[in-house]
Amino acid sequence: MLFMNIIGIDLGASNGRVIVGKFDTKKNLELDIVYRFKNYGISINKSLHWDILHIFNRIIKGLRICSEKYKDEGFKSLGITTWGVDFVLLDENDELIGPIYHYRDNRTDGMLEKLFKVIPKKEIFNQTGNMVVQINTSVQLFSMLHNNSPRLSIAKTLLMLPDYFNYLFSGKKFCESSDASTSQLFNPIERDWAYDLIGRLDLDPNMFPEIAQPGTVLGTIQDHIAEETGLNHETKISLPLTHDTGSAVAAVPVDMDKYDSGKWAYLSSGTWSLLGVELNEPLINEKVLKYNFTNEVGLHFTTRFLRGITGLWLIQECKKLWNKKDPNLTWDKIEFEAEVSQQFQNFIDIDEKDFSNPINMIDSIKKQCKIHNQIPPETIGQISRVIFENLAFKYKEILEQLEELIGNKIEILHIIGGGSQNKLLNQFTSNMLNIPVLAGPSEATAIGNILTQALALGEINDIKDLRRIVRNSFKIIEYTPMDNDKWNDAYNFYLSNIDEEEREKK
Repeated sequence: MLFMNIIGIDLGASNGRVIVGKFDTKKNLELDIVYRFKNYGISINKSLHWDILHIFNRIIKGLRICSEKYKDEGFKSLGITTWGVDFVLLDENDELIGPIYHYRDNRTDGMLEKLFKVIPKKEIFNQTGNMVVQINTSVQLFSMLHNNSPRLSIAKTLLMLPDYFNYLFSGKKFCESSDASTSQLFNPIERDWAYDLIGRLDLDPNMFPEIAQPGTVLGTIQDHIAEETGLNHETKISLPLTHDTGSAVAAVPVDMDKYDSGKWAYLSSGTWSLLGVELNEPLINEKVLKYNFTNEVGLHFTTRFLRGITGLWLIQECKKLWNKKDPNLTWDKIEFEAEVSQQFQNFIDIDEKDFSNPINMIDSIKKQCKIHNQIPPETIGQISRVIFENLAFKYKEILEQLEELIGNKIEILHIIGGGSQNKLLNQFTSNMLNIPVLAGPSEATAIGNILTQALALGEINDIKDLRRIVRNSFKIIEYTPMDNDKWNDAYNFYLSNIDEEEREKK
């Protein structure tokens, strides 16, 4: 491998970044975060939308900065990752039909029940392997059909969000498989659109472009984009796993010679926690549906078999409230206060609906504790410790379900993403699961994006080579279990509390 630079665009629901991956001749990778920008939903007439033009404008600005900073070196390729499920529609002239809906828009409220009257939940799951939630692309489109949206009558092409940006960059219209597999309109067994489901929803199958695979090159950058940004006209537009979690999982630094598929697990830790394994084929059965796991496409036709969990959302919302009183409060201080607080005082289900979008997260946590006759936490340390401990309990609960579904015991857990920097939570997780935890890299999505592009360019041999580069390039911290007996006793108390909660709901 010669020295080269690759651009990775990492677009998240709250911010975007333009990152340069710099390779040396020994296949080591270094990241340079060149540009950051805010991203946000915009409310118009009680509907929530993405400002797609703002996003594209910010990306172009970031590319200009890259071009200027690295004008003497240039770039071999660029690629983009985004969140899943959201999409754009184009008319017969390939013009954008907007504005673009946000996955949290309320037009899907109550639509699942109406959808299941048309197609039973089990049939949808059997065709797609996706957990059934109202933010899915399928439900968004069904809501448009149900409400007779005129947009669908003029729509000729559907592109998932990263595919739209790739179309703007390259002029090529494809849907990359990892992001398409979040839509609940993709058949992971056929590795193509679920055309039977699409037909039963009365959607036009011609709207759905050809599926493209990650690790391939779409083409070169369009001339007008090259001229506007200063990038070389020969810069390749390459496909990483365009779904951000897909790229993050590709960058899990597991030693594949040591751990077979189904023996290691990953936890992508951020606002959401995504806990799962990498399988060689989809896993679709009634018990998977019961436990609400999902199948999404990974690199080289692997399956990301995972369950979404409320992650650091609770502590992030608490920190916003604390920062109003103390703007200097840091994550390190929160961790310290949690560590010195008394253990195992409160037991809550962090997936409780009251935590989904409360006016005041601290009050919601206290309310849940009072409901179960627990003395509510008051201090920053007490509240933080409640969140971290109950996250570890939830990870144990979901891991037990995962092991039951795949028929294997997990031997090691890799934590990636921003949450991998939380040393206390990492240790709690190792204690609770009673297995080693390897934490890092925190920038897994960007790393997976850039390295999958290098794979597309022929500079990396395969997924084993890719993960070896991650291990050699970035610091990985190991945590080993401690006090497992105490944690098991606390976990059993947690389960009894959750079981009581379920009985009360019934």
